[in-house]
Amino acid sequence: MAYQSLRLEYLQIPPVSRAYTTACVLTTAAVQLELITPFQLYFNPELIFKHFQIWRLITNFLFFGPVGFNFLFNMIFLYRYCRMLEEGSFRGRTADFVFMFLFGGFLMTRLDRMSKSEELLTQVLQLDTYIFSWKMYFPINLVE
Repeated sequence: MAYQSLRLEYLQIPPVSRAYTTACVLTTAAVQLELITPFQLYFNPELIFKHFQIWRLITNFLFFGPVGFNFLFNMIFLYRYCRMLEEGSFRGRTADFVFMFLFGGFLMTRLDRMSKSEELLTQVLQLDTYIFSWKMYFPINLVE
């Protein structure tokens, strides 16, 4: 009984938000279970272009660190603001929402690479992009 209600709630999440949140949780679970390592996920231009490890273009946005309090809050924010954007401003415009994802990811990757920082900031920047976009579409609502 509880399984069915949980399944129905999961299926009510808009498709892009559901896919991205699920991919983030599954990627983190795979790292926690030591099926893969974070070193197989991070963005490395040399490995991408010389060794054709194309998955690194996407997986650097899927891993938010080890399971813990920080991860839990990142997933809550990700789920909440992506869902609100997709159900509100991007209702019926799934392709536009996906384009925002891709364009934001491209810009964040470029900014991160131009900063030459040792720490990869793409996940934090991705989350900030969704919160900023949500705030631009709903200026009178408070960010919780």
